[in-house]
Amino acid sequence: MATQRTARPGWLAWDNYFVGVVGLVLGLCFGTCAALIAGPGRNLAAIILVVLAALCVLPALLRALAELSVWVRLAVLVIGFALLLPAILVSPDVRDWAAERWEKAWK
Repeated sequence: MATQRTARPGWLAWDNYFVGVVGLVLGLCFGTCAALIAGPGRNLAAIILVVLAALCVLPALLRALAELSVWVRLAVLVIGFALLLPAILVSPDVRDWAAERWEKAWK
């Protein structure tokens, strides 16, 4: 079952798309600045800008990984169903096993 949010996320919540987009833009800006100023005698400033860029991109990266894990789980579920469906249709033992698993899943 999907859970519903009781309230809208705040402007600075981790799961707000605005935070992700702004983080990506700031990360791109800081990363570009770091690449432009990197050179002899300026490595510390470039490293600091790269760290800032990584921190800005972190919310969008975490959200992307969370959504990717959902899609991977869905793909595994669909593939498993497609592979198991012929066995369920043919074998009564597999049907019994699947029925038991289904009942256990909903208890």
